[in-house]
Amino acid sequence: MALPREERLKDRNKFKLLFARGKSLSNKILVLYYLPCEVDKRQAGFTAGRKLGKAVVRNRIKRRMQEAYRTLLPNVPKGFVLLFIARSNIHKASFDDIIQGEKELLKRGGIWEEKRS
Repeated sequence: MALPREERLKDRNKFKLLFARGKSLSNKILVLYYLPCEVDKRQAGFTAGRKLGKAVVRNRIKRRMQEAYRTLLPNVPKGFVLLFIARSNIHKASFDDIIQGEKELLKRGGIWEEKRS
């Protein structure tokens, strides 16, 4: 299941704004750019550069990153625009590594709400 359309980051101007004004964090497999926005909105984008491989490979990486983010979505508060960028080590990472990498970056950026069951 994909992210809802209104939560996907597609606007080129928002990408530029994220790079210009957003804060960034990184670990071995991912880079996260984030920027606070309207309180009732949340958007996320996923990119993989050409150095990672041909389109089929890059698209698979982006789908895995998006699915990992979707599993973390209940703990991600609204009010942020996020951009995850794959690094070259992502080829060696398992799906669980991607989930943990995204979770780590979100926690370090203060974009994480611990939900209790």
